[in-house]
Amino acid sequence: MDIIRIKHKDFAKEKGINNHSFICSFKEKHYFVRKFDYKKDEGKELLYCLKQLKLSGVKSPKLFWIDKKAGYIVTEFIDGELASNYFSKQDFEEWAYEKLFISASNAKMNKMTLDYSPDKWMIKDGELYYIYPIYIKYQKEKDLVEKYIRLWFNTKETVSFMKENGLSFDSGRIKNEYEVNKQIVLMTCKYYR
Repeated sequence: MDIIRIKHKDFAKEKGINNHSFICSFKEKHYFVRKFDYKKDEGKELLYCLKQLKLSGVKSPKLFWIDKKAGYIVTEFIDGELASNYFSKQDFEEWAYEKLFISASNAKMNKMTLDYSPDKWMIKDGELYYIYPIYIKYQKEKDLVEKYIRLWFNTKETVSFMKENGLSFDSGRIKNEYEVNKQIVLMTCKYYR
């Protein structure tokens, strides 16, 4: 097992996600470790976004350690299910929409536009986490309600999204346009600030 030294702590590499991200353990607890170069623009942007997300009120993995010298960022490991995987099997319950809209409202108040694709969100223990650590400056046309909302309901757009991501989705779950639009408007009015 490979050992990664971060902030004078030895993390055991358990599983590689890609060339720059790993699941590691330290003192019998799992963490998500990401390699970065803080001297490059991408590294600076990642660091800035993680710090801003921490302050924004958007539910996301906790930031534990930043080791600029070794080039690692350590965050909470969320052992849940991607929202896209969850939705491919069953409909979202109302609590998920409430959490999604609260995150979108917090992001908007902090002048952030998140990526609201369901594959950038994780579900665990009745919580919805934004696991993609990047955002852009707020742009109304890329907001949840303007661009992504139909991916969170039983729509034709959802079927296309699932197909593109290699997930199955029973097209029989799609309701008629009037019902879907009504459900979207009701959830938006109820939870979006």
